[in-house]
Amino acid sequence: YLPSSWSDRTLEFAVPLYLVSLFPGTLFPSSLFGFLTTGTAIFFSNSVGNYVDRTPRLRAVRAFILGQKLSNLAAYALLLVLFERLQGQASAGLGRGGDAGVRALFVLVCLLGCVLRLATVGMNVAIERDWVTTISTGSPASLTRLNAFLRRIDLLCKLLAPLFVSFLTLKSYQVSIMVLMAVSFVTMFFEFIWIQLVHNEFPILVSEQAERLAVLAEGPQTPQWNIAAVGKSLQQMLIDWKEFQRTPVFPTAISISLLYLTTLAFDSTFLSYVVWRGYSNPLIAGMRGLCVVMGLLGTVIQPLLSRWIGNVRAGTWSIWSEFVTLIPVLLSFFIGTAGYDNMGYIWNSALLFAGMALSRPGLWAFDLSQLQILQDKLRDHPRRNALTALQFSMQSVGDLAKYVLVMIISSPTEFRWTAVVSVGCVLAGCLVWTFAYARKERGHVLHLSHMAYMLRSTLRWIRLTHF
Repeated sequence: YLPSSWSDRTLEFAVPLYLVSLFPGTLFPSSLFGFLTTGTAIFFSNSVGNYVDRTPRLRAVRAFILGQKLSNLAAYALLLVLFERLQGQASAGLGRGGDAGVRALFVLVCLLGCVLRLATVGMNVAIERDWVTTISTGSPASLTRLNAFLRRIDLLCKLLAPLFVSFLTLKSYQVSIMVLMAVSFVTMFFEFIWIQLVHNEFPILVSEQAERLAVLAEGPQTPQWNIAAVGKSLQQMLIDWKEFQRTPVFPTAISISLLYLTTLAFDSTFLSYVVWRGYSNPLIAGMRGLCVVMGLLGTVIQPLLSRWIGNVRAGTWSIWSEFVTLIPVLLSFFIGTAGYDNMGYIWNSALLFAGMALSRPGLWAFDLSQLQILQDKLRDHPRRNALTALQFSMQSVGDLAKYVLVMIISSPTEFRWTAVVSVGCVLAGCLVWTFAYARKERGHVLHLSHMAYMLRSTLRWIRLTHF
């Protein structure tokens, strides 16, 4: 899991930097790349989940590792060609007046990004949703620990990968690409070895899957690839969607998916914006690292909250804390802002980055709470991977809407309006979670009797001490 997460987070940080350097003055290329890769995840995540359900675990994960690494290597190679081709040119464009060869190379990079996205979805479904749920053997405490451990690995990669890439770019972008290619090639073999060791260490991964495959074998079989098969696959996808909508956890999937419609995260769009503002690569990596450290704090807080007040209330507290701490971030786009290559007032930068950092514990604590609720509710479902993959599709819809938003508002000078939409979506996620899920699970939103008791006690204290 570590090398897979490292490769994913490295490319996530590196590609926007490369595209901004290759196509300066516009956020369109990075947004188009994100739009295409996210659209692929929307339409094919369910198919990836079906593949995980119907394929022996080790074979499926090996296929995803190979897909990840080969597409990663090829994408880096094409970006290197783009840098060599455009070296010495003042600017480059993808419009009608641009170089046709450059456009073709960019399209190939986008296609490889789509393959990489599906392989990453497959790894997440297989390892985070399937293997972890099985290895925990029905123990909520074990499941919480495993989820938190994997999330910490992912967040550490988010912390260290940008620092690594930023250090490499100090020499040159071309050198950084060649080093990243070498790392991807070496870690591919490391991954194959360790996934085999983990699979051998837990025999339940084989025995439990044998039972599930037997259940699936009694149902409709996956047809061979042809026109009729496409229709049957679409029909099965609709059946899965209807079944997922009937589950009690569907509102939680809506809630977390709304959080993905945001430009207030260190992804390609926000990175492109802060680069435009004039922040240096090391500073950007440092601020991203701060946000990751705060996210790691969230993975420590969530297990404690879960044991203390349960996953449902922990999720409620977490998502509302994220919303409250994003309010200063929103204000930073309207008060004391600056233009191109101008970071503006220090206090404005503090509002922006400190607010984002303070929102991370709530975000990642909520992510873990929702994940464990989803795992618990679908633990015994024979098609749990196909259903959980649908949440990836929903999250990708939020991502896709974000890229559409940025392509419409592609000028960095208007980026603040995307921030308004982002905070609005977080608020919507809070409301959906609170009233569509938590209220039904707990029977109420607030302990009104406890609040009334506290109010009476407070009034009694005021009367006794002041009158």
